[in-house]
Amino acid sequence: MNALFQADLSFLFEQPSIWLALVETLIVLTPLAIALSGFAAWRVGDRRGLILIFWVCAYLLWLHWPQPLDAALVLPGRVVSVIGWFWLLGAWSRRVNWHEPLLLVSNGLVVAFLLALFLTTAIATIRDIMGWDMPA
Repeated sequence: MNALFQADLSFLFEQPSIWLALVETLIVLTPLAIALSGFAAWRVGDRRGLILIFWVCAYLLWLHWPQPLDAALVLPGRVVSVIGWFWLLGAWSRRVNWHEPLLLVSNGLVVAFLLALFLTTAIATIRDIMGWDMPA
């Protein structure tokens, strides 16, 4: 299991590659961009931005927990990680506003990370299915 992540993503891809590393990086950067969006919302005057930052911190703490999970808890840990990531995305999408320049930039950053994650995951999946990342 990768030491950085509580939930190992190797079950998605058969072979390790640079694309898998990019997907993992974008999975971590997206909640950080959501935290930046929450900070921008708080600066504009929305108190719910601080609550969003708290949940991003709790999720990242879970994702980077230093102790490895027991073997019986690995699968539930993956489920919690995936559900938590989508819950953060849903919490961000429910409170997203575009009426201030600061909100436009911070929310645009989240959208950019989501598009990059979608494209990177698609490329990684295609390369994995085609066997292009197989060792020579």
